[in-house]
Amino acid sequence: MIVPVAVALTGMIFYLAFYLYDQCIVTQDTYILAFRGSLCCGLDAGEVKRNVLSESAGRFRKKYVGISRIEYAAEVGKSTVTVEAKGTMTGTGWGFGAKWQVQRTCPVECIRKAKLALKIKNGLEAH
Repeated sequence: MIVPVAVALTGMIFYLAFYLYDQCIVTQDTYILAFRGSLCCGLDAGEVKRNVLSESAGRFRKKYVGISRIEYAAEVGKSTVTVEAKGTMTGTGWGFGAKWQVQRTCPVECIRKAKLALKIKNGLEAH
């Protein structure tokens, strides 16, 4: 009686570990994709969405353990990029997922504005 209970508990612990692992990885992947999409300056929303979805196809495929399916979606607006992914564990139907929304920025413009602000500051201090 003790051995079957011990085996069942060990199996349950492994399954819970796989669930937590998948939840962590889906959270990481959705944030990375949203962040990378937010840095695509000079592209329209459609191009950014295509880039995010094409990268999603490879990212959401290989590293998940014990899943029966995973679905992902991306929405790109004028100022935000949103990536969402949902999956289901095999056997139990436990669902996991994550959603991230990131503000679109252009690193080049940010650097130029920072340099301009520094020049203005140095110009004011000189006078």
